[in-house]
Amino acid sequence: MRKVFFTLIFNLFLINNCWADAKLARYEEECLSIINKPIINLKSSYGRLRYDFGRSNDFLYIETAKKFNEYGIEMFKEFKPMGLTKIKDALEVDMEIAKISVSHGYQCIYPEKINIFLGYYLPTIYISNELKKGTCLYDLTLRHEQTHMQIYVEALDYFLPKLNEMSKTLLDKKGVKIIDADSDAELQAKMLNNDYVLFIEEFVNKWRKEVEKEQLKLDSVENYIIESKICAEINDKSEE
Repeated sequence: MRKVFFTLIFNLFLINNCWADAKLARYEEECLSIINKPIINLKSSYGRLRYDFGRSNDFLYIETAKKFNEYGIEMFKEFKPMGLTKIKDALEVDMEIAKISVSHGYQCIYPEKINIFLGYYLPTIYISNELKKGTCLYDLTLRHEQTHMQIYVEALDYFLPKLNEMSKTLLDKKGVKIIDADSDAELQAKMLNNDYVLFIEEFVNKWRKEVEKEQLKLDSVENYIIESKICAEINDKSEE
């Protein structure tokens, strides 16, 4: 008999939850019919590119190995980097949350404005201090690192319109929050803010992984072998 009693209570709990959800959904629809979609302000920057020609080969090897480790890959032993491109990207999301009254004393919390910044800062190209300017290896290394930077720039240019389009659908994807008079409005606003921020971060992180894949192609064993032969062939011809 006790099992039946617990089962009845559990079923009543499910029914009450479904009824509550349906009730809140009605107020969500009412809210969405009143409010405007959030204003999206999307800003970006490439950062100011710097060049550093004073670093040793040991520094470049250690820092490049760290970069490979960040990608979860062990750098191949034969790789002797003479240059390195380091860059940091920044994602900043700032939301303005508003509140409006709906039927029967309920209130709707919703995003009124979403400010997003995605860009680079401190982009730096390092070139070994052992390379002499004007030599084939110097020019090749410089071009290689500039290609890394160009990938970053083009990747950002490609992604920003996609981020902007996705941002316009955020209200449809993440919705609003309906609260009653006893709810902590500030806490609920923070929870809504976190939901939106996490969604944007997940979207951006997928792009970051794609950029990393493209950068690794440039630093692959195959490409390293191809590039290492270029100056060798040029030097052989100059000695003939």
